[in-house]
Parts: sequence; structure tokens; C-alpha cells
Amino acid sequence: MALEASAMNKLKTYKFGDLYKMSSGISSTPDQAGHGTPFLSFGTVFNNYFLPTYLPDLMNISEKEMEIYSIKEGDIFLTRTSETLDELGMSSVAIQDYPGASYSGFLKRLRPTQNHITYPKFMAFYLRSKLFRKTMNNNAIMTLRASLNEQIFSYLDLLLPGYDEQKKIGDLLFQMNQKIELNNKINAELEAMAKLIYDYWFVQFDFPDENSRPYKSSGGKMVYNEELKREIPEGWEVNAVKEELGVQYGFPFSTDAFNEEGNGLPVVRIRDILTNTISLYSTEEVEEKYKLLRGDLLIGMDGNFHMNFWDKNDCYLNQRCVRIRKKNDSRVSLFQTLFSCQPYIIAREKNVSRTTVGHLSARDINELKVLVPNDQNLIERTKLFDDALNKIVAKRNENQKLAELRDWLLPMLMNGQVTVGEVKEYVQDQGASMAAEKGGVYD
Repeated sequence: MALEASAMNKLKTYKFGDLYKMSSGISSTPDQAGHGTPFLSFGTVFNNYFLPTYLPDLMNISEKEMEIYSIKEGDIFLTRTSETLDELGMSSVAIQDYPGASYSGFLKRLRPTQNHITYPKFMAFYLRSKLFRKTMNNNAIMTLRASLNEQIFSYLDLLLPGYDEQKKIGDLLFQMNQKIELNNKINAELEAMAKLIYDYWFVQFDFPDENSRPYKSSGGKMVYNEELKREIPEGWEVNAVKEELGVQYGFPFSTDAFNEEGNGLPVVRIRDILTNTISLYSTEEVEEKYKLLRGDLLIGMDGNFHMNFWDKNDCYLNQRCVRIRKKNDSRVSLFQTLFSCQPYIIAREKNVSRTTVGHLSARDINELKVLVPNDQNLIERTKLFDDALNKIVAKRNENQKLAELRDWLLPMLMNGQVTVGEVKEYVQDQGASMAAEKGGVYD
């Protein structure tokens, strides 16, 4: 079905400061951290539309501080200060009480002062929408750091539909968000499973032998490898990644050809590797060898040396990034390659000074090694890594579509251009369509 316009909703303008009271977080000392009661950090707010059920950090505070810096259902938390405007005023909403919890001094708490004007689940999406983010950035102070204060807060307007409509919209978008979170949880479990199997097979060498017994524990023959300075199964090889898989460096796109309007080729930069998002496009002509496929393993060669699997086709790799792709005759999987290379990359990152930007050279990439089994039965078994990667990439792609749909729907629902009922039917149709897609990398 197609989404069609409906009757327009009436939107009302409110002053943010008339609906919420702003409070600053606790100024804690390092010896308070790591023990005590639940604590809400800058990172938790920045990375979540909603506060997680269990806060991952702890802070040792007094009962009086628990009362002052409490976290209750309906509270909104905003990042108070940041190096850039993009990280300022990012919100996360509490949809439950957190007894004994407190929150960071790098956050602002907004506690509602009136009932049934704002619905928490709706506000979580509204405050992260392009509409509100633009308003936030236009009112932010930029000195050495971006900062959110009471004055800015008093200037901010909220353009809201009625409470009942907010509830319908908020509940619908929350359901979509839960699906995204479920997919993320499934992917985390798949990655953990792949890592566990890798450790058993390629670190402990207890892969299944021809009798389906653990190789090393059952007396499988091991030989000392001079290159790795350890014993490995007899007959196994230690090869360069570039010999076993396809390695391609990015294209040196000209910054003069970049645009944000979607004109030209979508370009993947280092900052895009972890987020799997595209924000820049280039009008240059580029060879097809720089094009990415879903499931490619990408490594950023500057900064924090990000490593991640890409989940889109038809994007192009920028310079200072490298792509690793499985070939038809590859004897190792990309998951095996990732886990093999991570220790080397992490070690290089740790050796970088805090005041120096880290760099990987082509020589560093050429020195990346992988273990190659000589057992065809084990090589066949490693296809389970490919299966896990297929599922992860498909879930990520589904999440991207859901997030885009969610963000596109918010203003449409607010204005009454579509109804919640129409959206539910549309999402069901889209879900059936996505389920019918294979979405695999090596199918």
C-alpha cells in the first residue's frame, strides 16, 4: 500500500521552559565512580533514545544526593556540553523510575511540570528529529565548546500535537524502535557466537577433527611456528591477508567534488565505518574497483582504526580506508579475518600517543596475517561464519530502513498527513517484503 495524506492535525507551540524544569547533574570525584548506585553517563544518553532498563555505570552518593539527582519516569536528559554542535542537546528519555540513581554533571535533567501535555515516548523521537535538532543548533552557544544553558532552554519552542495524538504516535514509533533494538541484540549475540567459535577453533585449536572430536584436546599434532612464536596444528599455514582475500585501498576523492545533497556517488569515509551511514556524495568519476558490496570488511587507517562490516551496495570507498573482501577461492572467512587482525590493530592504537593521531600504513596492512587450515572439512565448517555475517548484514539493513521510515514518518504523523492506522498497515507490508528478501552476501 502507499501512504496517503489525511486530515491535518492541529499543532500548538509551547515554550520548552514552561513545560519542564531544568536541573544540572552531580559533580562527582573519581573515587566515587565504579561502585555504589546506578549512574547515568553522557555516553548512555548520547547513544540511546530511551534510558536502558539497567544503567551500566555506578556512582557512590549520599541519600541526599539521591534525592537531588533522582531519575524518574518522564524525565528527559540532554547532553550539556560537547566539542561539536552535533553532540550538543542529544536527548534520552526515562520511561521508568530508577530508585537511588543519579546523573552526570555533563547532562541536564528536564522534569515535566505539567501532566498530559507531553508524552514521554513521543518526546524521545521529537527531540531527536531534524526539526528540533535544527532549532537546538540555531540557539546553541559555540565558544571553545558547545554548551547548553538555562538561557538557551528558555528560547526553545516545542511544536506539538495534542496529548492523545502524541500517545498514538509515540507508541507506534516506540514499537519500531523496539524492533531495531531487538535486531541489535540478535546481532550482538551472533557476533559473540562467532567470536566464541573462533576462539575454540583458531586460538585453542579445539576445532572438530575427522571424528568430530576437539583436535588439540584429543591429541592432535601441533608444531611450533616461528612467525607466530607459538604452536599451531600440523599442516596449517600462516599467510598474509592480501594473499587470501581481496584487499583494496580507497580512492582519493577531491573535497571540491563533495556535496550533501545526494548528487553523485555515495562516499564512505573513516567516520562512516562504524555507523554504516552516508552523508557525503561526490560528482567525480571513479573506477568500479572502489565500489563496496554488502558484507565487505572495512578498516579506517587513521584515528581509532575503526573496523566494521559494511551493509550497503553501490557505495564508494574514500582514501585512508581499506576494504577486505572474500574471494571465491578464499580459504578463510571475513569473521576469522576480523578476529585475527583485531589484536594487531588494537596494539597499534594503544601505541599511539594521546596527543598524536594514529596512522596505519600500507605496510601495516600488508603485515596482517591469518591462519589457514589444511583440513577441507574445517574449511567447509567455517561457512557458519559466512551465515552469521549474512544474518547480521541483513538485520543492519532492515534497521536502516526502519530508522529511515521512523524519522520520515514523525513529521507526517504530527501534521496528520498520514494516520497511525495507515502506517501500521504499511509497516506490516514492508516487513513481509523485507522478509522475502534474501539479503545475503554469499548466497
